[in-house]
Amino acid sequence: MLPVMPLLLAAFSTHSPSTPDYVPILIIFVGYGILVGYTILLIKAIKKLRLK
Repeated sequence: MLPVMPLLLAAFSTHSPSTPDYVPILIIFVGYGILVGYTILLIKAIKKLRLK
């Protein structure tokens, strides 16, 4: 299942009338970028520990 926190943050950011149009997309890209980066580091750490 896809983590929904970046999607919720992007949805909540659209409620403000002064929010620029690019903010929800930026939140989604940054949020999922952090999740992908964390997942890659976690997989690398697990592989390193298995080799020992």
